[in-house]
Amino acid sequence: MKKITFLILAILPVFGFAQTWDFTNTDDGWTPLASTQAVQATYWELTSKDGVDNPGLKINPVVPSVDPALVSILAITMKNLSATGPLEIRAQSVTSGDANSGNTYVSVPISNGDSDWQTYYVDFSGNKWVGTVDELNIKFKAIGNANFTGTGTEIFQIDKVEMLTSIPTTLQETYNFDVDNDVEGFTTTNASISGPTGGILTFTPVATKYAKLDQLTHHVDATAHKQVHITLKNNSAANDQLRFVYYPAGGGQVTRTQTMSTLDAMEHTYTFDLSDAGVDPDWTGNITFTVGIGSLLDGKAQDAGTVEFNSIIIDNTLNAKNFNKAEFTMYPNPAKGLVYLNSANKISKVTIFDISGKLVLTTSRLSNNAINVSALKSGLYLLKIEDINQSKGVQKLIIK
Repeated sequence: MKKITFLILAILPVFGFAQTWDFTNTDDGWTPLASTQAVQATYWELTSKDGVDNPGLKINPVVPSVDPALVSILAITMKNLSATGPLEIRAQSVTSGDANSGNTYVSVPISNGDSDWQTYYVDFSGNKWVGTVDELNIKFKAIGNANFTGTGTEIFQIDKVEMLTSIPTTLQETYNFDVDNDVEGFTTTNASISGPTGGILTFTPVATKYAKLDQLTHHVDATAHKQVHITLKNNSAANDQLRFVYYPAGGGQVTRTQTMSTLDAMEHTYTFDLSDAGVDPDWTGNITFTVGIGSLLDGKAQDAGTVEFNSIIIDNTLNAKNFNKAEFTMYPNPAKGLVYLNSANKISKVTIFDISGKLVLTTSRLSNNAINVSALKSGLYLLKIEDINQSKGVQKLIIK
C-alpha cells in the first residue's frame, strides 16, 4: 500500500495537489538532526540528544521532487510529547537554479506536552521559492529562534509532512487567548510571539521591518460579519500604526490602517468597520487576515516595543463608522453583579452585546456609574459606552 501511495503522490504535484511523506514503517528519506530515530508502524519518532542544540529532521535530496510553482506550504503533523520541550519550529527551504533562488526561513510557534496530533503550516512562498528545491529541514527551537538544547528526554512523533498548494482553513472569528500557550493559529512575519499567558498574547516586532501577526489557519465569514475589534496595549514609544490586512477569496490583499496610541497605560480597542460595500467590496466570503504593527512614517516597526493582544473579535457590533473613541475603565472584570465604569466625560449610554453581535442589555441610566449584569449568563461580551460628546468606546467584558 505504501508504494502505491507514493506512485500516486509523485503524480499529484503535476496537477497542483498535495505531496505527502506519511512515515509508515519508514523514514521516507528524511534524516534526523541532533536526535536519534525510531521507525514506528504509523509514525516516525525522534528523541533529542542530551546537550545538543536544535533537534529536528531534514530531507536532501528532496524525493519525490517538489515544484515551487505548484506547492508552497509545508505542513507537519506531529506530537511534541515533552511538557518542557521546545515551543517553536524553524523551517528552512534551500532552492537553486534560478537567479532568485536561495534559503528561506520561517518560524512557527508550536505547543508542547501534546496528547493529540497537531498540524503546523509553513508558508515558503516568496522571491526565493523558485527553481529546484534541494533541501527541506525543520528544527525545534525556543521562542524567538533561540537555540533549544536537548536533554535526551524530548520526544517528537512525526505523523506526516506534506507540501500543499494552500493552507486549509477553518472558521474562527473570536480569539481571546484564554488558554495558556495556545496561539490559536497565529504565526508571525518579522516578529515573534510568546504566551499567551493570563489571556495576553505578547507580540515583539523586529525594528525596521514590516512586522505582522498572521492568521492563515482560520478564516472569517466576511459576508456575515463586518466589524473587527482588536484590543491591545501598545508598549512601544514609536510604533503608532495598526494595520488590518485581509486576503479576498479572489486573490490579492486589502489594507486598512489606524493610528495607535503609544506607551499605553491601559488597553485600547480599535475597530475596523468593513460594512460599506463601496469601500470594501472584497470583504465577502471566507477570508484570512493579518494584523500589522508599524509606524505611520513608512509602515515599518521603529522599535521592538511589545504589543499585548487581549483579543481579536470579528462580529456585527458597532456598525456606525468613524466614531470618536471614548477611553474608559471598568471593574471588576470578570464580573457577576455590578460593573463600575470610569470615563473622563459623563457616560450617556451603555450597551452590551454577546459575541454573535446580539444586543443583550442597554441603558442610559447609571447609578453611581455602575451597571447591573447579574442577569447575563457566563461568557464573553462586548461592552460599549457613549459619552455626552457622542464619543464611543468598547471593551471586552467577561461574566462569571
